[in-house]
Amino acid sequence: MDWKKIIITFLFIVLLLFGGYSVYRYWLSGDEKITTNEQEIIELLQKQQGAIIKLQTEIADVEKRVVTDTLKETIVVRESETYEGVKDELIKLRENESENKEEIKELREVFENRIDEFQESPDKIMVKSGDEKVVIYEDSEGNLVSLNEGVEIIRHRKTEPLLEKDLEVGQTVEELNDNWAFSILYNGGFSPAISYSVLDWKDLSLNATSYDFEQPKLGADVSYNIKGNLEIGAGVGLLDIMQTEMIRDYYVRFGIRVNF
Repeated sequence: MDWKKIIITFLFIVLLLFGGYSVYRYWLSGDEKITTNEQEIIELLQKQQGAIIKLQTEIADVEKRVVTDTLKETIVVRESETYEGVKDELIKLRENESENKEEIKELREVFENRIDEFQESPDKIMVKSGDEKVVIYEDSEGNLVSLNEGVEIIRHRKTEPLLEKDLEVGQTVEELNDNWAFSILYNGGFSPAISYSVLDWKDLSLNATSYDFEQPKLGADVSYNIKGNLEIGAGVGLLDIMQTEMIRDYYVRFGIRVNF
């Protein structure tokens, strides 16, 4: 029994199944709505420069886009849903409190939520222009909103500090090494391969790749990160390790980055 062929076949099947499942998940994600946190949104926008993501909070419509290394946000606070808007609506309803008892109860809960959100905000700003006063604060999702109605806020921030992870007291940073990738390689025949990333630049990587474990070879290739831990690359085999001879063996590969 040739155990080497059995092991290679087993690895090939595992890579094929896992790769196929990952591609399937990637295909499904194309129709999914974006429900990620701010850092994931920024990372997505960095890859799609100029693309706009539109979000809705309880009181505002938000547009986000990244230009070069700057996150540009436009927040339009909707009327009737802010602290001031809800307060005015409560005053009107109380003019006929007996008939509007249920509406007042529901709106009172909304009003109290607006107060709590404002009080819990880590950042509050008051802008005065003549007799006009506009109060701006940061909501629980990190968006600037206002107590006032009909306010439009334009905010520009550098993306680099926004992508840094906040640490809790006593928490240490665990650095994950994702330079390794397991691949299915094709050079006229299929073979499992192991790659190590020597240099990364944006979504591109320069890799050293070992393949063809019956007659081990070493090659160099450039790969492109498709999404998450999936990559596709092309390169050339340079060295027959067993024969210690230089070769020229072109190949393509589909790989999965792994963390250690």
